[in-house]
Amino acid sequence: MYGHVRQRTDSPRTEHGHSHPLLKVITKRNAIALAALGLFSGLAAAQSTVNLYGVVDVALERVKGATSLARVTSGQQQGSRWGLRGTEDLGGGLKAVFLLESGFNADVGTLGQGGRLFGRQGYVGLGGGWGAVRLGRQYTPMDDIASIAGTKVYDVMSVVPIIGNGDYNRVDNAITYVSPTVANTVFQLQYSLGEERVSTDLSKDFGKQVSAHALYAQGPWTAGLSLMQVTDANGTLAGKQGKDALLFVAAYDFGSVKLTGYYDVEDKAVEKLKLFGLAAAFKFGETTVSVGAAQAKNVNGSAAALSDDAKIYTLQASHNLSKRTALYGHLTAVSNDAAAALGFNAPVAGSSSNGIQVGIRHRF
Repeated sequence: MYGHVRQRTDSPRTEHGHSHPLLKVITKRNAIALAALGLFSGLAAAQSTVNLYGVVDVALERVKGATSLARVTSGQQQGSRWGLRGTEDLGGGLKAVFLLESGFNADVGTLGQGGRLFGRQGYVGLGGGWGAVRLGRQYTPMDDIASIAGTKVYDVMSVVPIIGNGDYNRVDNAITYVSPTVANTVFQLQYSLGEERVSTDLSKDFGKQVSAHALYAQGPWTAGLSLMQVTDANGTLAGKQGKDALLFVAAYDFGSVKLTGYYDVEDKAVEKLKLFGLAAAFKFGETTVSVGAAQAKNVNGSAAALSDDAKIYTLQASHNLSKRTALYGHLTAVSNDAAAALGFNAPVAGSSSNGIQVGIRHRF
């Protein structure tokens, strides 16, 4: 029979009952190694994480306004872009964030946003339980609210934008605060300095922008309200051409059907331009079909124009081939009153215009 073997729990000893000095050295080195591993694991947890992402969107488009035009164009469902997004855990619930986003024209291979390297966004900031503060070129609070209305609904898909134009999409030199969620609502406040104004006007308000939004989301409901004031929106010597704008958007998602309504007011030279519309999106598996109708009032913003309204109708369809790739088609028609000239390809006042697009979009 084999005898019972008992595992030793005491430390190895010499024949005299004392711990061997070599074992003490090994034990000490092991302790140092374990401590170093703990230190490096803590440092690794605090290292930055950086993600590369992007969208490539190209479509075949045919538009009819004053003349007809057929072309391949970029960014008709989503703007083509690539970007780097990163965070770093600073401890104590504080983190650093940054984002660099470059737009490009996939049809011709050039940079978008006037040739800027990071023309879509470029910011750095800090975030925590108290919210986040970001500095740099950023999307405006109004642009965030407009996205509730759905892809290309609010700016009527390549029609001369009512909202979401150069003043309202994104701004330079911006300081943005984003609150934590309070009662299902996120608040955002943005202030843009006018340090790159072209004008020699030394007014302290020249070339500045202030905007804010409140975004509510609870169950099927989503609603947002945004206000914006832009001083010297054109950045020229023509005088202070300030603009005020208001946008309200609300949506209710039934699951297979989503209803959206929106109302926009924008200051013009004399009268306020107003846009209001409704849209409905229907889901059929991987396919979404949406229809929309909107009316723009006082397109020219001139009191002299007694008939400058326009009606806009949209039909859109998108089919997901995968989580990253989709095919889409857009059809938009614009009907102008006698003095209005809203639409595609420099339409003549009082005329109608339309556009059709078929494209593919891939996200990475």
